[in-house]
Amino acid sequence: MELYITALLMGLMGAGHCAAMCGSLTVAVGFSIPRERSLLVSSILMSVGRVFGYALIGFIANLFAQSFLMATGGSVLYLSLIAGILLLLVGLHIANLNSWILKTERLGAFIQPLLLPIRKRLTPIDSNIKCLFYGFAWGFLPCGLVYSALSLALVAPTPMLGGLIMLCFGLGTLPTLVGLTSFSAKINVMLQQQMMRLILGVVVIIMGLYHTSMAIHKLSHYM
Repeated sequence: MELYITALLMGLMGAGHCAAMCGSLTVAVGFSIPRERSLLVSSILMSVGRVFGYALIGFIANLFAQSFLMATGGSVLYLSLIAGILLLLVGLHIANLNSWILKTERLGAFIQPLLLPIRKRLTPIDSNIKCLFYGFAWGFLPCGLVYSALSLALVAPTPMLGGLIMLCFGLGTLPTLVGLTSFSAKINVMLQQQMMRLILGVVVIIMGLYHTSMAIHKLSHYM
């Protein structure tokens, strides 16, 4: 259960990062939506597509991890160690203490050129289906926080649960990236308060330390 809560917190507390990295994309997308369409409805549909994109990534990544585990007979412990370390770095980022986790975005730099032709074919975003598919493609854009949540999905017991972890992460990002209602705005203001970020960041750091220590302990017995 703590993995789902952690993933949800990562999405919620990544509000500042989401606004910085995806804010300009959100504005650009707004110009691709015809005036006769509701911007709120379109934004919600795109966010739904994006969240399910995250879930599919989590499902596929865990499926590969499970296959790798069966082939190597126990290497999932190393994945658990990596997940713990990334979780620790996410906690530092949430608490505004360190941003090393954002360097992982370089790992997916090759994905964006592949997605560009798809995004072009979906514009103008003039139908509900296009909104959903545009959001789905958006979910595959390089993002350090997404990769960090993905590390949690990798160590889930089954691909379905790996997808559920990424679904929780995506739901956590909704208040920021939909961000069109006063209620969402109030949530974002609250989550950006330094004391709140520090408290929740420390919670995630403790979770990261716990998962890291457990992975090291199990590895020491495995060796």
